[in-house]
Amino acid sequence: MTFFKVLLVILVVFWLISLIRVGARVRYGKAGLFVFVLAGPKKIQVLPTKPKKKKPKKEKRPKNEKPDQGEKHNKTLIESKPGTLSRLMKLLPVIGQACGALKRKIRIDDLELDLVWGGSDPAAIALGYGQANAALGILWPVFDHNFKVRRCNFQISMDYARTQPTVELQAAVTFTIGQIVTLGVHYGVKALFTWIKSGKTARKRQEALSHE
Repeated sequence: MTFFKVLLVILVVFWLISLIRVGARVRYGKAGLFVFVLAGPKKIQVLPTKPKKKKPKKEKRPKNEKPDQGEKHNKTLIESKPGTLSRLMKLLPVIGQACGALKRKIRIDDLELDLVWGGSDPAAIALGYGQANAALGILWPVFDHNFKVRRCNFQISMDYARTQPTVELQAAVTFTIGQIVTLGVHYGVKALFTWIKSGKTARKRQEALSHE
């Protein structure tokens, strides 16, 4: 019974880990562009990067390798593996299917837009305000039909006292670790079988050409 209890605890732990949401948060405004990586409750800033201490550069020893040697090596690798490009092309449908499945799993937790249209010409302000509303009317159905949106807030206004438009944008997208693992295993295996099958086809084609 102890073994089954330990196994049950392990399964529960893995199940809880699979529910952790990871993703990214982007914020743009007057202060600039900020990008954060989200891992559960933790938020890690990616942009702007924090300044790092400069380390003294070490002198590199001159290499005896000729400059053309690397190019010859790459050329030899390409020639020794014929049909590599065609094999990669056969992976594109699998990649497309994976992207489509991932799109359905992505959840937009937060989507905020605060746009204030300003300028020197009142007519241009009114025109820009109308175009911004029209663009939002076109883009919003795309998000609404393709992603799960938990919270959204859009505000578009005019301010004749401002000399130029200002925008504040914030978006957060997440998906669970379980979803990533499931999609990775499913489409990873599918891509592996496609790659192996295309390799066999390429070798058969090469052997047929060599016998002619």
